[in-house]
Amino acid sequence: MESPLRVGLLADTHVPLSLPHLPASVRAALGGVDHLVHAGDLVALDVLDDLNAIAPTTAVVGNCDPPEVAGRLPVRTTFALAGQRIGVAHGHQRPTLQNQYVTRGYDAPEFDLFYQAMATQLPECNVIVFGHFHAPVVKRWNGILFVNPGSVAPPHMRPTCAVLELGATAAARIVLLDEVGTRPRQ
Repeated sequence: MESPLRVGLLADTHVPLSLPHLPASVRAALGGVDHLVHAGDLVALDVLDDLNAIAPTTAVVGNCDPPEVAGRLPVRTTFALAGQRIGVAHGHQRPTLQNQYVTRGYDAPEFDLFYQAMATQLPECNVIVFGHFHAPVVKRWNGILFVNPGSVAPPHMRPTCAVLELGATAAARIVLLDEVGTRPRQ
């Protein structure tokens, strides 16, 4: 049986506004992945160079990215890997929609508005990667695997990323970056 394709997922790195550079724990956690996805708010294009040194990287623009980043990256993208259709968008929506769910948790009924908006914006995807909320989640909604890898940058919660495994099915897990190197990789 063939081993699954491993995809590293990041969002909200905010380099150099919140961090001077990507922490070494990112390379430690995601070294050996086959591909990387960054779901926006890189802030500096240098982040792409650092990520491409780990693995080929697909990235989208976030709401905090300056014009030089926004001019180089799409708002959303879709692509296929290992037979799975992956959609990527930062996740910010127009305020009238976002205000209905932004203070709720991912499991709140109001958050269905977000999932529906993302599914509409990224049609025919069975995996949707997003950021924006700085809170990690792996959740299936209407047959779609939604993954927010959380935020590498402080001050929101603990720094996290995620690993997506693609084979006959898609599965993801959140990685706590402040624990990388303190215990064996799963």
